[in-house]
Amino acid sequence: MASHDQPTEHKLVEEDLFVFENEGNDDDISELTGTYNILIVDDEEAVHTVTKMALKEFRFNNHDVNFISAYSEKEARELLSTKDDFAVAFIDVVMETNKSGLNLVEFIRDELGNKNIRIIIRTGQPGEAPEKYVIDNYDINDYKEKTELTSGKLYTTLRTSLAQYSQILGILNNKNELYKQLVTDSLTGLPNRTMLNYDLDSKNHASLVLINIDRFSVINETYGFSIGNELLLHVTKLLQKILHSKMKLYHLEADNFAIAIHEQSKAFICDKIDEIKTLIKNIPLEFNHITLHISITIGSVYDEMDNIIQKAEMALKQARSISRNRVEFYSQELENERNIEQNSLWTNRIAHAIESGKILNYYQPIIECESGKIVKYESLVRLEHEGEIISPFFFLNIARQAGYLQIITRIVFNNACKKFQDNQLKFSINITDHDLADPDCVDNFEKTRNKYQIDTSRIVLELLEETSLSSNPLAMDNIKRFIDLGYGCSIDDFGTECSNFQQLDTHVLESLKIDGKFIKDIDTNKKSKIITEAIIFYTQKVGIKTVAEFVHSQEVFEIIKELGVTYAQGYYFGEPKPELIKE
Repeated sequence: MASHDQPTEHKLVEEDLFVFENEGNDDDISELTGTYNILIVDDEEAVHTVTKMALKEFRFNNHDVNFISAYSEKEARELLSTKDDFAVAFIDVVMETNKSGLNLVEFIRDELGNKNIRIIIRTGQPGEAPEKYVIDNYDINDYKEKTELTSGKLYTTLRTSLAQYSQILGILNNKNELYKQLVTDSLTGLPNRTMLNYDLDSKNHASLVLINIDRFSVINETYGFSIGNELLLHVTKLLQKILHSKMKLYHLEADNFAIAIHEQSKAFICDKIDEIKTLIKNIPLEFNHITLHISITIGSVYDEMDNIIQKAEMALKQARSISRNRVEFYSQELENERNIEQNSLWTNRIAHAIESGKILNYYQPIIECESGKIVKYESLVRLEHEGEIISPFFFLNIARQAGYLQIITRIVFNNACKKFQDNQLKFSINITDHDLADPDCVDNFEKTRNKYQIDTSRIVLELLEETSLSSNPLAMDNIKRFIDLGYGCSIDDFGTECSNFQQLDTHVLESLKIDGKFIKDIDTNKKSKIITEAIIFYTQKVGIKTVAEFVHSQEVFEIIKELGVTYAQGYYFGEPKPELIKE
């Protein structure tokens, strides 16, 4: 069986930036910077003159450098406050005061929050600011005495600093590009559901218009996906025509669009809905000698604060249940009616399943890409009802609302420990923010683990977030306790919902599971591949292993192996089953 390293602290440390100067394509990175601005801060005119003369022929990545002089801490502060694209700053220590240069460093890092600029302390009076003291107490990148900075060493120092700066900008640009891919629909170029969730979370109250294209699946089946895509682009253009400054258009998935509206009356929203319906009705899609007349069904929410998307979806479902080409507004009565019916039904089913031992575990193998061997399994929950095996999609949310989620998690963990007590395989289970908010969470896990004598190094907790874990101190404390005990922690479905790159600094992770929506079409969707590459780039930098789920074919498997994914999971290797695969 393949061995696994214990999780380690994973920060992108400064030393990493010194060793990549000649890696990759420097010209690509330099395109991000243009001319490099270099700040010289020194109260001696001769220092400015000598520096500029020594480096007058200097170029980096085929780009010029532009030297800008400041002769005091005060003048440098003014420059830095109005111009934020300095790549490197050579800073003297002793100017107006014996600590002017060091004060300027604190101003740059702490007050301006500028972590990108490379700071080189260059002093002629090292006794005023000893090297060890400065390095230990100030966020600088290099320390040089003026006497040691010959023309050659000055050239080398600047080149090293610019290599670091260029690399930082390259990393930031990749991160920004990844973020753009994560929040943008690839076909229409509109913001997607992830962005809508974020935007609605950022506002106090909002209204939402959810638009569904009637019989879209029939159009796809009849005319093909290319016509379906043209129809989506056609609807996008029509909807963009009616947008107001307080409105924002999104493409959620398939045939669903959404328009978020802020600070407008219900009469305004009703007028806009009428305008949308008229526009869609009167302007058919004409493409390749095909004319398609379409209609839409709309669910709308007016001036709500919580669960806005879910409420709009409820209104849309109600409209579709009555007839196509209809508009329905959300109301509390509508929600009450739906909740009472659904929650009562499933709450009873869940309670019965718990009492009768019908909460079951199914196990899906996870293979190591390099060896092709099964190294662990994910333990997945199922509910048996009247002989039918029910997916968690249908009951977990209601279990959360009814207070059964923590009980189900404990049952799943107990089942998994019992299953794996007679082998040495690792296994993972899903654990939610709701579970981690339980003060007894860790103690309950430990009691079960000790009962079956399972070593913590074999257990991986896949963190599922419906709300940000970082906002719950108890959840964060429990995660730390699990890690201190030797459990592995992994982020599940990375790239969706609450997951973001900040978590890579927040948690000490055993692995990260890339959201399956980026894996399942990675062989046909260029943007899915770009997003996956970017995630792997970051995880490799910070030393986190990756798991690709939804691997359904040899083609997909070969691509993720080539990209450097550590582990793979999906129907290509085995679907979830109540028993482990016999090797």
